[in-house]
Amino acid sequence: MNGLDRVYQKNQNFVFRQIDDETLLVPIKDSVGDMGAIYNLNSVAAFVWQHLDGQKTLRDIKHQIADEFEVIGSDAEQDLTEFVAELERIDAIKIMNQRTEFR
Repeated sequence: MNGLDRVYQKNQNFVFRQIDDETLLVPIKDSVGDMGAIYNLNSVAAFVWQHLDGQKTLRDIKHQIADEFEVIGSDAEQDLTEFVAELERIDAIKIMNQRTEFR
């Protein structure tokens, strides 16, 4: 499977909040936000997070980034793949298999 053909679902143990002009991603542990691990997202990262819905491929999201932020596809792809790798590293997303279950 090509990396851009992957579909990801957000980990429900992360909360996404927009406060004033900041966008935050907060992991939840034992029903409490882990305040030591708050992630401040830029506008592209926030856009990506909102589109990781378990339905869209990364290719779909790449095209949406290019359209929304008026950037070339290769720049959109690089930003997307770097951010997705970071989300995988912190366990904020899970790749979906063909039956739309977590792998």
